[in-house]
Amino acid sequence: FVMDQVRKRVPSEVLKRGYSDEELGHIYELARLMLENGDVHKAEGILHGINQIAPDYAAAWLGMTYVHFVNNNTESAVLAARLALKADPSMSQALLALIAGLMSLGDYNSAGTHLGEVGEKIESGVVDDPRVIRFYRAQLARYQSR
Repeated sequence: FVMDQVRKRVPSEVLKRGYSDEELGHIYELARLMLENGDVHKAEGILHGINQIAPDYAAAWLGMTYVHFVNNNTESAVLAARLALKADPSMSQALLALIAGLMSLGDYNSAGTHLGEVGEKIESGVVDDPRVIRFYRAQLARYQSR
């Protein structure tokens, strides 16, 4: 390794404008801390920045989903959840957020289909996080009581 050699940047680095995955993780943690402390506006700015420089960072899209729900902007929350799923199709939290948004918009058919997907993941053991299972059960009860 020679210091004066320029290392060719891989496409994901160019897309992220020079931020490493570790740096993006730290920036995301700052946004998450802001959300946990109730500073939704600051978190929104940070998450928006992450989404601009790394549109494939699923957790930031999930964070924006939460921000949009808090701001009573369900359509944008659904879009952000879809973008989180585009970045990480296996993200059950994003799928559950999408389900919650779809039901809020009255799209129970799509929500029911997605509830079935999450239920299968839980039954097969792919999803075992108790918080995710609890949220799933709450959305299932909401779906069944419509």
